[in-house]
Amino acid sequence: MTVTNLDFKYLGKSFPRKGGVERVTGAGIYGVDLTLPGMVRGGVLRSEHAHAKIKSIDTREAEALPGVFAVVTAKDAPDVKYGRAVIDRPMLARDKVLYRGDPVAAVAADTEATIRKALKMIKVEYEPLPVVLDAEEAMKPEAPTLHEKVPPPANLPKDVQAKNLVAYIPVHCGDPDKAMEQADYVIEESYETQMVHPQYLEPRIAAARVENDGRLTIWVNAQAPFGVRSEVSKLLKIPVNNIRVLVTDIGGGFGGKATGIASSASLEPICALLALKSKKPVLMILDKAEETLATTVRGAVKVWIKTGVKKDGTIVARKGRMIFDTGAYSGFGAQAGGRCAQMLAGCYRVPNVHVDGYVVYTNKQVCGAVRGPGGIQAAFPVESHMDSIAEKLGIDPIEFRLKNVPEPGETIAGGLKLHDVSLGQTIVKAAEKIGWGKTKLKENQGIGFACSAWIESGAVGGGAIVKVNEDGSATLLIGKVDYGTAVRFGIPMIVAEELGIPFDEVTVLSVDTDTAPWDAGTVGSRTTLVSGEATRLAAVDARNQLFKIAARLLEANVEDLIAEERQIRVKGAPARGVPLSQVATAAHAELGEVIGRGYYEGKAIETEEKEKGSSPPFTTHAALVEVDPDTGHVQVLKYVAVHDVGIAIHPDGVEGQIEGAVVQGLGQALCEQVLFDDKGRTLNTTFVDYLMPTANITPEIEPVVVEGYLGTGPYGAKGIGEIPCVPVPAAIANAIHNAIGVRVRKLPLSPEKVLRALREQKGPR
Repeated sequence: MTVTNLDFKYLGKSFPRKGGVERVTGAGIYGVDLTLPGMVRGGVLRSEHAHAKIKSIDTREAEALPGVFAVVTAKDAPDVKYGRAVIDRPMLARDKVLYRGDPVAAVAADTEATIRKALKMIKVEYEPLPVVLDAEEAMKPEAPTLHEKVPPPANLPKDVQAKNLVAYIPVHCGDPDKAMEQADYVIEESYETQMVHPQYLEPRIAAARVENDGRLTIWVNAQAPFGVRSEVSKLLKIPVNNIRVLVTDIGGGFGGKATGIASSASLEPICALLALKSKKPVLMILDKAEETLATTVRGAVKVWIKTGVKKDGTIVARKGRMIFDTGAYSGFGAQAGGRCAQMLAGCYRVPNVHVDGYVVYTNKQVCGAVRGPGGIQAAFPVESHMDSIAEKLGIDPIEFRLKNVPEPGETIAGGLKLHDVSLGQTIVKAAEKIGWGKTKLKENQGIGFACSAWIESGAVGGGAIVKVNEDGSATLLIGKVDYGTAVRFGIPMIVAEELGIPFDEVTVLSVDTDTAPWDAGTVGSRTTLVSGEATRLAAVDARNQLFKIAARLLEANVEDLIAEERQIRVKGAPARGVPLSQVATAAHAELGEVIGRGYYEGKAIETEEKEKGSSPPFTTHAALVEVDPDTGHVQVLKYVAVHDVGIAIHPDGVEGQIEGAVVQGLGQALCEQVLFDDKGRTLNTTFVDYLMPTANITPEIEPVVVEGYLGTGPYGAKGIGEIPCVPVPAAIANAIHNAIGVRVRKLPLSPEKVLRALREQKGPR
């Protein structure tokens, strides 16, 4: 399939990002730069225990300290909980704490020093309870009960006896047991991924002020400002119309700042509560150690996977079991765990599937919507397993994957009907670009592949408003915040394209919930998909209004008009035109102002797609690595990432998303992990001891864009924000196996694990 309309003036070009200079020069206004008249600082007292009853909290000494303006505990707030799949989390711990970092109390004071002193003066009497840190152990009958009032999932089979469950996700189709009996080979393995933190550079902040009219204004660096507004409204029982949320510049998020969407950390409502009680503007900034403890993480998972295949490489059945660690509260665990369970069938033709997914509470940090939630946790076992099967059959791993690529019209596990399938093309391109079968590898070098697909999160819509100014320029209002996505490059290009004005004459306003149209947030690869299409519709609406006026001025039919080069012209008669500014000014006498509105109707499109079939974005990654057999150190020498994007509206932006996500995937693959002692204390809370990818381990990354398999976004675009990080650990694990013949089944692929696997392969000395 090919893109039908390549006659674009702006789309497909790479304009400089609006606000990019301010970012790199430090001129942007971030949350830490906020200064409000009379502002004080806020801080949080967090639990010292991973699991304990709260017997009493005494704040009197802290309240009497000079410089303290307010101390709040759960008794100062309504007895309300929040959550996504399960409503299980209080703003401040009320009866017990469930992880080290659970917020217990908060203080507003004149200085940071006063806050630290006041927090030490708050006396909390705890009754320690047994701690469970392993999700598999938490399911056992003898495990401590973490949430006494949370019932088992309603769909849990009666014969399954398990504790501490948030959700049960069954993915069942066909008859895998019968198919396994008919298979020539059955390969069974287990895999495990680790907990990681998104580790954005800028910490979480929140500021709150009670205005003279009693309304509450909140400044955030969150990805979902409307979610913040809803969460604060619910937790503090304040009407939504009395809350205004403004967004500062954001220094990274990766899903970790998705408050209100992913049941993220409750910093904003705590800050608002302090402002209400102290009657002063309050600013709260988390330090790095607190950031690791208090905010959301990518949940760990254990996977058991078994596949039946024919001798010729045809997959006939798959069975799997997944235990997903969501931490102390449900957070985004049910959603991420659900995605993980669905993806365990892989992106291939697997006619018979039985996967049971369990999302489980533990006494650890809460699972959030970290980039590609559930994706990495599924792709690592699935794609490693694919190479294990190919090795067992003696089939080239590329040929094995190509043999099982689904055809258009087929339905893959999870119920997704396919309209277009780009998977085969991405596999072939990745093999070609990495030099599979042609590159002469040195000793201890190897090449590995991994594939994936991503079900785009477009079901929830979002709005856009395009206002045409009297000089012909345009102002765009959307509910998406800018932290590196297409908000300030790809989306204003759409306005320029539809109105025929220069890219530089489109202004995108920062989100203000009082004026911006509602949006679910900058999450889920939704920026271009949702806001891009809403913007296109709004720009078309504005253009149609202009055409009605221009038709009268030009004495022409509306259908004969085009917008280009700041003019509205009659098609085929370039001399018959009128400046856009003249039309926009004339509109003041007829319309008042040209304001176009657009809304991405996700549910309507979702229904349509189910009928004709979907064209999800597919990807194949390839990694060339070299392994030091003496130390176990893995060096990634080259990395190729082939992605189907439908159409690349802003090619540099697409490639940047791919490159950044690959580096993030490298962290999960090679070095990142949140470590705990047996009491539930986090051991590596800072950048000093939390290992992340640096320039010395980052390889040459070659993004390869596949276009033409059109999606549901504007002009057929597809989301690219999440999927590029998904296949990375599997591709590197497969490359390690190709290099030295050992398979490491637990992330990260650290030198210790690689060296241990080599020694086990050699046997006892």
